[in-house]
Amino acid sequence: MIGSVSAEIKEKPVFKDALIMGSLSLTIGFFLVYKCSCSFIAFAVYSIISASGITAIYDEIHQTISIVLPDGTPVSFEVLSQCSGIVTIGIFAVISTFTIGLIKGRVHIKIAWFIVSLIVGFLWNINRLAIALLVAYNFGINAFSIIHFLFAPTVDFVWVVSMWALGMSLVKSGGDEKK
Repeated sequence: MIGSVSAEIKEKPVFKDALIMGSLSLTIGFFLVYKCSCSFIAFAVYSIISASGITAIYDEIHQTISIVLPDGTPVSFEVLSQCSGIVTIGIFAVISTFTIGLIKGRVHIKIAWFIVSLIVGFLWNINRLAIALLVAYNFGINAFSIIHFLFAPTVDFVWVVSMWALGMSLVKSGGDEKK
């Protein structure tokens, strides 16, 4: 019996969609890199900390949140772009543009998914920072260091991979006809 060879037809990349997503990424990227995004994240984290009943002071100029631990130790946390999740969101935007942006699918599904994913990433990182500060308050600076520097990259990986996989699934399942 002669074996049959099935020819795989490769999809052509959809450069127009990638260009649209890339432009959206750059626009959002400029906003995120701009100093106001760190201020917004710091203020949101401060608001969560304050709402939890912890007395906190927010320094808008330095994006610093200061609290006094239960043992009386004063500590300040500066929200920088490196720890705010902005870098992760930027990397996610680039990866998404060059993967999901290039596959065949409806552009409106790609853009809607992309915007929702960036909002999820933004909120995810605000909550991650708030949880890290709550851990610092309740369990001390050593626990904060473990959560913030070791656990945070793993947690960020979860939202990035989950949202990317969801995007691939949505685009592929709704992408039989590209409009």
